[in-house]
This record gives sequence, C-alpha cells and structure tokens, in this order.
Amino acid sequence: MGTPTSSARSAVRGRSIMKRLRPDAARGTVPTSYERPVLHTVPHSSPDRPLPLRLADLAVAACTAQTVLAPKPDPLALHAAELLHAPFASMAEAAMGRPLDRRLREQLGRLGRAGEQRALEAGTGAPGKRGALWSVGLLVAGAVATNCRSDVETCEAAATLARLPDGGAPAASRSPGGRARQYYGVPGAVGQARSGFPNVLGVALPALRQSRAAGASEVTARMDALLALLSTLDDTTLLQRGGSQGLLSVQMDARDVLSSGGFGTARGRKAFVRLDARMTRNGLTAGGSAALLSAALFLDFLFEGR
Repeated sequence: MGTPTSSARSAVRGRSIMKRLRPDAARGTVPTSYERPVLHTVPHSSPDRPLPLRLADLAVAACTAQTVLAPKPDPLALHAAELLHAPFASMAEAAMGRPLDRRLREQLGRLGRAGEQRALEAGTGAPGKRGALWSVGLLVAGAVATNCRSDVETCEAAATLARLPDGGAPAASRSPGGRARQYYGVPGAVGQARSGFPNVLGVALPALRQSRAAGASEVTARMDALLALLSTLDDTTLLQRGGSQGLLSVQMDARDVLSSGGFGTARGRKAFVRLDARMTRNGLTAGGSAALLSAALFLDFLFEGR
C-alpha cells in the first residue's frame, strides 16, 4: 500500500475522543503539546459588560474548551464556536425577569435551533453544536433566573425549563441522539437536563476540582473530568456509532485510565493512549460527554471563577 494522503490522515485524526484529541497511539506516547499552556484557567469577562454578554462569554469559552485541549486548534472550530455567542446572549436576555414557563421554554428552543443552524452552516468543525446548545443554553437561562446564586440552583432552574414542553422541537426520531435514546432506553442529554444534570454536578465537577486540588495542570484536570464522564455516562453518540458494546468498551477503558492514576500520571496516559486508539480504530466519538464537559466548565467558570 502507498503512503496515506494528508486528507486520509486528517480523516483519522477527526475520529478521536473529542474529535480533536490525537495522541500518537501508534508510537505509544502522548505528545508534550498536550501540556501547552492554557492562557486562562477561568476566562476573563469584564464585570462592566451586561450580564447576558458575560454569560455568553463564559458559555463560548466552555464550548471551545475541547479545542483548547487539542495540540493544534482548528480555526474553523474556533470560528464556529464564536457564532454561538449571539444565541447564548439572546437566551440569557430572554430569561431576564421572566417566569420559568412554557413561553420562555419555547423561545429558548427557537433561539437554540437558530444558533445550531448558524453553527452547522459554519462547517463540520463546529464544536458541541446540538448538545452544547441544549445543555449550556439551558444553564445560561437558569443562571439568569436564579441571579447566579449557585451551580445547584442554576441546574434546578435549567431542569424546570427542560421538563416543559416545546411545541417547536423536532421529533426525537429526527436526530441520531434521539433515535439512540429511544432504541437503547437511555436518558441522553434530554434526560440529564430534566434531572438537573446529575453527571455534571456529581461526576464532572468533582473530578475537575479534585484533580486541580491535587496539583494537576488545567489540561489534566479537564481531561480527568472528561474521563469521569466517559466512565459513567450512557453517551448516545457512542451508542449511535458503536452500539452497546462500543459504549461499554469506552466506559471500561476510561475507568482503566482513572484507576491507573488519571491523565496526569505515566500509567494513566498509557491507558489513555489505548482508549483513544480503540476509539479511533472503531470510528467512535463521545459527543454527549463532550457536551456535558462544556456544561461543567460553564458552571465552573461562572461560580469558581468569582
């Protein structure tokens, strides 16, 4: 066989855990570029900016966190993420001074679908399009409704909205995630939101903060939070692409990374290489886990960054 073309190599890279993470699995090493500096642990947003814009700043930063983890950020992905700023700001503005009722829920749905369309039109590099807009968008509205009092109250308000009907929402059978929810009987992103984001509050945020408290770099802390999600979540993207066996294999591999000490240890990184190699080989991605990582980072930026 001939040498793979650059386009073929790019296609393989695009199938890793967060669509951009790419350890050199064939050589069994993790590039040092994983540890390139993160400029801001918590993104800066001027307190002089109106609240909707500040929340949108943090929401976009959370949605692009997976790009920050990549060795070579994708300009297309960054540009597409910037397009989410306007819909997030519009969602925050719509929730100001409003009761958590069906009218607000349906308005948020319209704004989210319009934002998703803009991101889709920007190209396939748009990160966390549907999942992040659903999860983080509800949290943005929940933060406004509770005057940004706490992460728990924000999630409770978001859950109240998520449980309300949205007459304009497409049928679940029209999306891959919705079909996976129906076929496998799992809650997916919708169930997470309606339940108050239990895997965000009870899994991702504790993993993120425990890793930081142990002295890990911000990149490692975020990777440990992602691995905690991968090890526990019935990720509908994984189910849609790999079925029950694909989901179970990723969950077991993620648990192996964590039991080996996490992403910040030599043993943990070797286990991570095996996890990522298996996902790349089988064409698996974990969009649900990536979306919930964005949700966790949004809450972390908002409340821990004060």
